[in-house]
Amino acid sequence: MKKLIISLTLFTLLFLLVGCTNDNQGVYIDSTYVNQYEGENEHQEIIEQPFINTEVNNKSNISLSANTAAYSFIRSQILNGMSVNKNAVRVEEMVNFFDYNYNQPINNDVFGFKAEVFQTPWNEETNILLVGLETKKVDLGNVPNNLVLLVDVSGSMSATNKLSLVKQSMKLLVEQMNEDDLISLVTYSGKEKIIFKGKSANDLEEINKKINGLSAWGGTNGKKGLKMAYEVASELFIDDGNNRIILATDGDFNLGMSSTDELVEYISSKRESGIYFSAFGFGYGNYKDEKLERLAMAGNGVYHYIDDILTARKAFIDNIDGLLYTVARDAKAQIIFNSNSVLEFRLIGYENRTLSNEQFEDDQTDAGEIGTGLQVTAIYEVKLSDNINEDFASLEIKYKDHVINNDEVYNNSFIISNNVLTDTPNDDSLFISCVL
Repeated sequence: MKKLIISLTLFTLLFLLVGCTNDNQGVYIDSTYVNQYEGENEHQEIIEQPFINTEVNNKSNISLSANTAAYSFIRSQILNGMSVNKNAVRVEEMVNFFDYNYNQPINNDVFGFKAEVFQTPWNEETNILLVGLETKKVDLGNVPNNLVLLVDVSGSMSATNKLSLVKQSMKLLVEQMNEDDLISLVTYSGKEKIIFKGKSANDLEEINKKINGLSAWGGTNGKKGLKMAYEVASELFIDDGNNRIILATDGDFNLGMSSTDELVEYISSKRESGIYFSAFGFGYGNYKDEKLERLAMAGNGVYHYIDDILTARKAFIDNIDGLLYTVARDAKAQIIFNSNSVLEFRLIGYENRTLSNEQFEDDQTDAGEIGTGLQVTAIYEVKLSDNINEDFASLEIKYKDHVINNDEVYNNSFIISNNVLTDTPNDDSLFISCVL
């Protein structure tokens, strides 16, 4: 608990400093974003990873993720004077929110690689191994989009930090679309409804008018909304295009099929259709974090939390290509530590995304999806040998491309050499240390 309190305090101080010096990573506080709904936020329990002796097991496997929800959710809690649930603190999502100076992929690799090993700030007997990955940038000029915006307009969305912010966010997204893209809007509450279907960005004025006209009422029958959204996306399906449903909700499903397992099963059954599914969370007080993360993973999509207009701009403008185009599907990483150099290791974060050796080797394992031009960071606390003469570890990344019916598995492999050990960590490493 002491470590958690210290980490959150340091992180908050650093965040405020960053907010004062960098417009792209700063804080936007609007007095209209006030919670108007009290309830229980739901998060999956996080159990911190233990140290593992490399003589017993020298492999660590993770499902890669570029999700960022934890950072913006925790920020909203702190700025509004609310206590932070320890299970909301997913370290990898807090780290992944920011941009770093990682290496671009070389040759035909999808992933660029960078590593650094430096002294652990809180423990003189260990070091931090930071592995930074960045995906290749794809020119999306000729890739058409078929986007279905699925918006929760139930009564729980009436708070100003929910539907009002959803409207602003969806308009930002629509503004990035081209005239050949297809945009549809489906809403659900006690009843599902197609607001418009297959409109072009040329109809921006009419689209924005329809978005502005949304209002919150009634219960939350998410299953029927999901079903209608998939029907619309399927009807307008674009071969060789990006077909994606984008859900905006607080995650509070309370009618029809409402259990997380049932919804995950339904979305998983639609995965082979070639329609991706991403989830964006809004609001708090009855926020269903665990549910939305699992739904997005089941739909081969991403999961983010939007707490203000700047976060919306980051997701729907700055990182729009990464949101819309997946370059690595079912992406997973395996680090094999050299027991002569690394005596013990502990994965920091990714508690709900660890994989067994069997899952890593199984090409049918459902792992993470990473979009074009995005970054992923993995962090380990390691105990090093007193006499390091060999490389620290090897890294293998396995993934498939964005085409759903292509099961070919690709590999990128890297060596984490002993020359990445440094007494003068770079600015990225120092920044990330404050989160840890």
